[in-house]
This record gives sequence, structure tokens and C-alpha cells, in this order.
Amino acid sequence: MERLRSLQDLLFPVVERPIFAEGGQGAAARSLPIPGKKAIVNAAADRVVGVVARSYRVVTNQEALDLARQCCRAAFGGNHEGEWQVRSVDAPQSGAHCYIDLVHNSGALDFETVVAKDRPDAYGPFIRVTNSYNGLRALTFDIGFYRKVCANGLMLRQSQVQFKFAHGPGVRLAPVEFERAGERFTKLKEALAGYLKVFRGFLVPNRHLTPLVEAVLRLRPRIKPSRSEMEAWDGLHHHVQGICDRYEGQLGENAYAALNAVTEFASAPPSNRLVNRERHGLQRLAGAWVTDFSRRCQSPGFSLDEYIPELGVAGDEPRIEAAPGRPAHSHG
Repeated sequence: MERLRSLQDLLFPVVERPIFAEGGQGAAARSLPIPGKKAIVNAAADRVVGVVARSYRVVTNQEALDLARQCCRAAFGGNHEGEWQVRSVDAPQSGAHCYIDLVHNSGALDFETVVAKDRPDAYGPFIRVTNSYNGLRALTFDIGFYRKVCANGLMLRQSQVQFKFAHGPGVRLAPVEFERAGERFTKLKEALAGYLKVFRGFLVPNRHLTPLVEAVLRLRPRIKPSRSEMEAWDGLHHHVQGICDRYEGQLGENAYAALNAVTEFASAPPSNRLVNRERHGLQRLAGAWVTDFSRRCQSPGFSLDEYIPELGVAGDEPRIEAAPGRPAHSHG
């Protein structure tokens, strides 16, 4: 299904409406208010985008974006709002939730992971704001990293700089924690530089490259697939193989080529019935693998022949993040 990719598509006005149920029959028919619930409505399209508790504090996408800019300035310095610009947005067609990425409009925050004579690779930070109108995602600000030459991004899960605001009554939107992000960001930079050094030095032979990338991303065919599912898997496998071949040609047979294949797929996932994670979830999956692999691959006796099958069954069947009934964060 097509997704919303334009910022203007996300800045629609929202209104709150009570919810009623039809009761009685014939002349006795009447509308019965549903206590404790309300609907969040896209006023421009006259479409319900969420049903939440009456106490739910709505934060519009515009408010969330304004707060994200405050987060950027507090964490990284600078006084001009225009220094941070929207690079990309991602949301389902319903607009029930969204992700908005902001980047600095200069190279002032870029950092080199190795000296230029070896392999100049500029990385920069981005801040992702997550917001929702259906109560399944908290208003969240995450700091991630992307490779400037290709815009491939990832998020380091275990050391992520993250702030969450529940949408409950009396929620404070003053980002008092943002000022602490600068120091934590410096630590993240140092950690990422160390991980990438390990990745560049670890051999990943051609025969292991595509299976490793597919295992990291939890991509695999269904058990007893139908013909259409098998066709979907063949297309997905060839897509991943093409990405892997390209990065192997550019970067050589090493884990850094695998990382770039993983982050390219995560940053621009193809439309395929076997890809059910959103870009946000895939990039966090990439970040979790970076920290795990950089540790595991340096252990005595480490073997890709054993690691890849283990990694490939580490998770459940691919599923949509924060599916209905399993909220990612409680809003009270």
C-alpha cells in the first residue's frame, strides 16, 4: 500500500468528536454516547484517524514538529529554526501515525569515522519525531545516524538518545531533557565509529553476504508458501542480492558492505508482501544488529556458518510494528 511521503499530507487539521452507538429499533432508535472514548478526526478529509480515551492529550503533527526543532537546537546548538530541515516523512495512508526526519542544513555536525586517506565516509545525525493520533505510539524523539553519500540510516537501539511524552492528561510538552542530548550524542558518535572500524575489518565472503543481510532483516520465505508467496520471495531475494552485489563491488567483501546493504534496504524498503516492518522498525533492527555483531564477531571461534542460521530464526514471523491490541507505549 502506498504511504504518505509529503509533509503537507501530515499537517491536516484534527478535531475531537464524541462517539455514539446506535441503540433501540424503529421509533425507539437513538444514539447512545460511548463513555470514556472519543474520535480523532482528520477535519480536512472528514475521516476518523483514531479512537482514544477521553483523557488523551492530542498533540498535532505540527506541534510535534515544532518540538522536534526545539530538540535539535537544544541538543546540538544553533539559534535559527531554519538550520534544521525536514528530510523525509513516512506514514500510512490513514495518517494515524507518522515519522518525520530532520537534518542540519550544513556539514557542521558531520563526523568522519576514519581518516580521509583510508576511506572518507561522512556520517551525520538526524532526529526522528514519531507522533500518533490513535494511542499506539507515544510522541517520541530519536537521534539516529545516516551515511551522507547515500542517506542510508540506522538507529542504535541500546544507546539510543530518546525522549518520550505520553499523551495523558496534564502532559508537559516542555522538552526539559533535550539539553542533555548533546553529551549523549557525543558518546553515540564514538560508539558508532568503533563499530564501523570492526565492520570494515571483518571478512564476509560473497557466499555469505546475501544470506547475512536477509537474516539481519528477518527476510525469509513463508513455511509452505503459495505460488504467489514464492514469487514474492523470489523478487525480494533478487532485490537484496542486487544491493549486496553493488556494495561488495564498492566496498569489498566485508561486514561494512553488509551493513550498507542492510541500511539501504531499511531506509527504502521495497513494496513486497513479505516486508511488513515499517522503515522505522527496519532501521532499529539494523542498529540492534550493529551492536550485537560488532561484539559477537570478535569472539573466539565465531563462525558466519553458525551465526547466520541462528540470526535467521531469532525473531518471529515478520509482522507490522505495534499491531492493534499490542500498543508500543501506554498513554494512560
